[in-house]
Amino acid sequence: MISMPVPRSTKLSIAVGVLFVLLAVTLRFFLVPAASKMPDDLDVTLRYEGAGTMLNPTALQAGDLANVVATNVPVSVDRHVYVSSVDGNTAITHDDLTVEAPGGVSLPSNHTYALDRTTMDSAPAPDGVEVEPHAGLTVGWPMDPNPDAGYALYDFATRTTAPMTFAGEGSVSGRDVLNYTVEAAGPLADPNILNGLPPGMPKAQLASLAPLLPADLQAKLGAAAGSLPDPVPFNYTAVSKLALSTDKTLGTPADGSLNLQVIANVELGGENVSVMPVLALDTQLTDQSVADAAATASTVDKLLTLMGVVVPLGSALIGLILIVTGLLRLRKRPPTQSTPHRDPESLGAR
Repeated sequence: MISMPVPRSTKLSIAVGVLFVLLAVTLRFFLVPAASKMPDDLDVTLRYEGAGTMLNPTALQAGDLANVVATNVPVSVDRHVYVSSVDGNTAITHDDLTVEAPGGVSLPSNHTYALDRTTMDSAPAPDGVEVEPHAGLTVGWPMDPNPDAGYALYDFATRTTAPMTFAGEGSVSGRDVLNYTVEAAGPLADPNILNGLPPGMPKAQLASLAPLLPADLQAKLGAAAGSLPDPVPFNYTAVSKLALSTDKTLGTPADGSLNLQVIANVELGGENVSVMPVLALDTQLTDQSVADAAATASTVDKLLTLMGVVVPLGSALIGLILIVTGLLRLRKRPPTQSTPHRDPESLGAR
């Protein structure tokens, strides 16, 4: 019996088909999930602009009461978010904010977090890496954020975690978004801001500010003047109010506003009394930042769709066609040929 060899083209068709199917599986179930995490080269800058109130420490020390607090001045907040290193599924992420106001006023507030690249929540820091302990989201949401999930936001000013209130769906620059609001309040705990504020004020200087204060506060200061230490120590409280929009598919920031107020307080008769705001920001993400965020989200979304749907389906389809073609060729092979069997004795008789 003679067995016909399998044509090389048939073998090649089946082998290439199997490779295409494996490529589809690899893309869909291995590469796409890896690409759906926080990228290890993340580096974005957002800009907020608006109006603010700023304490002028120089004017305060000089007794220049007219310029101690500048109100309703144009301010901007530059927010630089980037990843400096990755250890497995943990990204060392920096969130650097810089408040700028007229007169060369610049107030930096830099933060370093260890984030889970999938959930975007806190993660254990690698050995030897110093990060800011926190709980809750900081720079973004996970992929495909769930409106029903009880997300919480880490407030850097008070170093507390506040619940995020879902405010419905919407659209920003042609992208579907989820909207949230957040409010956090408490003692000011951010050392970056605290270090730029005076720890207290000489009693005489505080008395000189009295004409600028509400009448009830003037009365309280006057009644407690004899018992106040000199200098009078300040403590600070902060209130953060944010409106946030996240891309419904990618979980990246799409739009938002930042309202932060820091208030100086003094203890009067066992009561913490607010004296004056020393920092107040009422800012909104600029149109350019919103447009840039939408453009980036659109590009990434298309790439993920291409890698996660179009290419795997196309690759799987091509692979199946090649495999089926090879199998059909095998079935259509010509039947095996057989040779008559001859008795050796009869051959010898000849």
